Amino acid sequence: MIPKVSNIVKYYIYSTLNNDCFNKLNKTRKDFVVSVLWHILSIKGRINFLQLGRFSQSSEQTYRNQFEKPFDFFSFNEQL
Repeated sequence: MIPKVSNIVKYYIYSTLNNDCFNKLNKTRKDFVVSVLWHILSIKGRINFLQLGRFSQSSEQTYRNQFEKPFDFFSFNEQL
């Protein structure tokens, strides 16, 4: 099991993602993006909703629902 995201790791992720596209999100959505990034970096092997649900506190359905919501990934990647 992967431990909770430490405050130091959260700080580094938030400081890296501090751009216009990320700042437009509400706190719940920001925490979700940080959680996804943390788990993508820490899970070995294939990354899918089942794996994200298995190694995090959120369920697989939570990840499916969150990824259905629109998000401008092109602008986000461009700003990074």
